[in-house]
Amino acid sequence: MTPSLDVYPSVAERYSVLLDLARTLTSTLVSPALYNALYQHVMRVLPTRAFTVALVNRVGSLETAFHTGAGDGSLPLGEAELEHLRAGDFVLRGGAEDGRALLAAPLAREGRLIGCVAVQRDGRPFDAAEANFLLAVGQLAAVAVDNARLFAEVRRRGEEAERLEVVARDLSGSLELSDVVERAAARSFEIVNKPVVVWLLEGARIRAVARAGGAMIRLGEERLLPPASIARLKAEALARSGGAGDGTTQAEIPLDAEGGSADQRERGRVLVPLTLGARLVGLLAVGPWGDEPPDPDQIALLHRMAPHASAAIENARLHDEVRRLSLTDPLVQLPNRRQLDLFLEKEFAAAERGRPLCFVLYDLDRFKEYNDTQGHRAGDVALIRFAGVLRNETRAMNLAARYGGEEFATVLSGTDLAGGRAHAERVRQRCAETFGGEMTVSAGVAEYVPEMRTPVDLVVAADRALYRAKVGGRNRVCVADV
Repeated sequence: MTPSLDVYPSVAERYSVLLDLARTLTSTLVSPALYNALYQHVMRVLPTRAFTVALVNRVGSLETAFHTGAGDGSLPLGEAELEHLRAGDFVLRGGAEDGRALLAAPLAREGRLIGCVAVQRDGRPFDAAEANFLLAVGQLAAVAVDNARLFAEVRRRGEEAERLEVVARDLSGSLELSDVVERAAARSFEIVNKPVVVWLLEGARIRAVARAGGAMIRLGEERLLPPASIARLKAEALARSGGAGDGTTQAEIPLDAEGGSADQRERGRVLVPLTLGARLVGLLAVGPWGDEPPDPDQIALLHRMAPHASAAIENARLHDEVRRLSLTDPLVQLPNRRQLDLFLEKEFAAAERGRPLCFVLYDLDRFKEYNDTQGHRAGDVALIRFAGVLRNETRAMNLAARYGGEEFATVLSGTDLAGGRAHAERVRQRCAETFGGEMTVSAGVAEYVPEMRTPVDLVVAADRALYRAKVGGRNRVCVADV
């Protein structure tokens, strides 16, 4: 049965809809509102079961941007149908025989296909008048849709810039390297929502220093980074700084977690280089992520974050180096007097709360005579060799330091007077063995007692014991009088 002609919109009605649509499109820059306006106007002429707007994505295929009505919004158009759209023509499919009709019209701007608008309905196929109407809708809407997409991109870029500013402030808010790399991992995970590991370059190897998002890498693990990989990472960073690069640098080195098959471990990983100029500082390893890769925009944002992370890491490293130099004796590479005082003050406070504490002061016997007869270079070597003896005989929880000149000291936490004396005797004997009797050392040992009020009292007690050792014949250990 042929439908009555009065159910079809007249040419005047279609023209009126197009005029209303044109006025609406000129005042709409927000994509959801724009798509909904398209839907409302098209429905006045083409009542349908489904309405879809699809846009061309990065790889050139159509991706649904808006859908309402039945179905999931997918438009499985063949290559021939896509060619029709690229040529500026509409696509008709189906009709009365299969019970479902589809009509699609291109959204094109300056000869470039940016997407399409499509309608579907059951039963009656679309006719030429309806196809021409949707084609006119597409021609009107194309500029507005493209402008709305550009507006959304500008707004997204603005939001990203604000986000990067927040991230940059966070990364530069600390000068502790461990804190900076932890922040870099956390901020990276917030961006991509995938496992992230921060690796720092140390010579020809990289070391895992921070992780986030459940990354299955042990902190402290090291991997060899071949020169070819370093060159590739540098090239990727250089390309991106010039506006090129796609952020898809794949791992050329074994960064995978232990366990699982090789296929499971290898599926999905992107390396984001951390560089300062032409120097590679490290890298951010994103993944593996299995079947759900991060959005390319997320990876691009991570690349834009990388220079901020690189600068923050380098600043923290320089701060560590400056602090190390300020607290380390440059000749013997032991903590200097300043670091000794800081450590002793902390341990003295702990001793006041009940923990045993010993302080040992050492003096190389007849060092000035040795230095004058053997030469200053030989004297420096002797200081360095004794520092090595002291370093080897001192546990990591304690502190060995250069007190000044040929005097050295050890702070022995949790050690009583007997333990302090035993430690000093070992150092004295090892010194004699190292120098073959050519150089000896005297030591004074003092233990904290409640009568002491400041760390200076402990040092003075050890110094008096050292004086008795020197007066008593040298090459011996004396303990402070209690």
